[in-house]
Amino acid sequence: MKLKTILWAALTFAVLLYLIAPIAVLIFSAFDDGKFFRFPPRELSLRWFRAALDSSEYRSALVNSTIIACLASVLSVTFGMMAALGLTRGGLRSRPAIEILLLAPLTLPLVVWAIALIQIYARLGLSGSFWGLLLAHTIIILPLSVRILMATLSNIDPNLEDAARSLGARPMRAFARTTLPLAMPGVLTSAAFGFLISFNDVVVTTFIAGASWMTFPVRMYSQLRGQGVDPITLAIGAMIVALTLVIVALGEARFKWSRRI
Repeated sequence: MKLKTILWAALTFAVLLYLIAPIAVLIFSAFDDGKFFRFPPRELSLRWFRAALDSSEYRSALVNSTIIACLASVLSVTFGMMAALGLTRGGLRSRPAIEILLLAPLTLPLVVWAIALIQIYARLGLSGSFWGLLLAHTIIILPLSVRILMATLSNIDPNLEDAARSLGARPMRAFARTTLPLAMPGVLTSAAFGFLISFNDVVVTTFIAGASWMTFPVRMYSQLRGQGVDPITLAIGAMIVALTLVIVALGEARFKWSRRI
């Protein structure tokens, strides 16, 4: 039994090391003073972090990614809440079919989906536009939002909202005062995951976005293809990874995100 425990512990450690190693290499390499990617760092410096903050191209790409991710997450949570309410409390006979339709984007390869979307956007005149990119990101996030919010609402007693209505509250007020506060952990979880998915998307954005709305992941991908690994890219990537890890750790500690997916 002791040998079995040691083997399982060693296997677990090896898997965790395999998952964490790329993140560690990225973060430590960002502090290297050299002009090219190298690991381990030979001389520690904040040079490339300062250069990243001074780069107008990267700042613009980060702003674009942040704007798109924020708006897409808000829209996906709004529409996802509507869909989740209808599916969990609407008493629909066609609920399984609607669920399959809403969750279908999760099963499709993003490349295939993006190519099909380009054809639609070409007819609608949305190719390369801000609204086209926002709509595409919202659709990407929506299935996950619906799934999280359905799981959240299924754990909330609908009789609480009925009691508020029996006391004279209108439907929207009853929802805002009873169901919404109880569902807020799920709402915030959905918004956070939606933001991260939208912010990190490369495939769909590469096909849909125009030159004026280049996001940071696409900017990084273009840099890697054209000039290789840029130390500025490493620095910005390290900052994003660190911020993402902090958000995920706080979300798991406060809202138990792993239980809502």
